[in-house]
Amino acid sequence: MAIEAQGLEIQIGARTLLHPTDFHVSKGDKIGLVGRNGAGKTTLTRVITGEMLPAGGKVRVSGKLGYLPQDTHADDPNQTALDRMMSARDIAAIISRMRKAEREMTDPDPDVMTKAMNRYDKAIQDFDKAGGYAAQSEAYAMAESLGLPQEVMNQPLGTLSGGQRRRVELARILFSDADTMILDEPTNHLDA
Repeated sequence: MAIEAQGLEIQIGARTLLHPTDFHVSKGDKIGLVGRNGAGKTTLTRVITGEMLPAGGKVRVSGKLGYLPQDTHADDPNQTALDRMMSARDIAAIISRMRKAEREMTDPDPDVMTKAMNRYDKAIQDFDKAGGYAAQSEAYAMAESLGLPQEVMNQPLGTLSGGQRRRVELARILFSDADTMILDEPTNHLDA
């Protein structure tokens, strides 16, 4: 079982969007949630993902859940699309250490520069041990299959169109090896 709800109740203010309900979604199920605007579809997805608490009942998710929200505005518009995608795995923290060390290696103080070089060497070793080069190639290939060429993946998120950011987020979810995915209002090209 991937998602299980027991007695799930959702309210916004005094308005009840979902009366106590039980349901389960098994691994491999493909479900479309359809309803009018304001019916609570997004609210339900936010409860399932843990972004919101239900008014009653509980939701249990087994495995890793990937979530593509309606709003894909970048938290850090200066982060590259590739770095955003790599953040789905622990490799992103290693890349961040490498970049910080790279900046500090240009410091005129020889002590700062030497320490930065040592930290960079350690970060490179960690990156290699974590399979970073293969993961980076995998990320580029996955992004390419979603219509995001390498030059787009090297751009800051703030420079990308809404559709490109949405595809980066989808690529990130796929790259994360999520067991279950929730796509909140995917556009037609993502449906396909």
